[in-house]
Amino acid sequence: MVVREIDWNICRGLPTRTYRNLNNGLMSVQQKIGKSWLVVGHLDNLVLKYPTFFVSEASRQRVLREGHKNVHAWGCGMLLGQSLPKLPPIEPIFYCPFQQSYFSWQRTGKRLERADYLIIIDNQVYCPVELTQSQLTLF
Repeated sequence: MVVREIDWNICRGLPTRTYRNLNNGLMSVQQKIGKSWLVVGHLDNLVLKYPTFFVSEASRQRVLREGHKNVHAWGCGMLLGQSLPKLPPIEPIFYCPFQQSYFSWQRTGKRLERADYLIIIDNQVYCPVELTQSQLTLF
């Protein structure tokens, strides 16, 4: 199993997608290089600022039809680092293609489309409970 270390000097502050890697269990980190999203590393701790959450419904339907998982859901935001100096109140988030077509709060099941941060600690995925960003975020 190949686990790629990320080059923080190059990757920090850039638009980034992250998703659970089914082969190594870590979070794969992709950044746009040219016209393609390429994997730049695998991590179990990371923070994205102003993430939005995406699910490709066509790919999700293929998962349901074939019963074989593929990359079809991810969070996308600005890569900050591996941790925050001060952690805000956070709660776990959830996505399972067999149960729902969107990311949600694990405790309530309420849909989650964006957040102030996507925080991954020891490979567990969280977001801050309070949303403070404006309606329109550009990066």
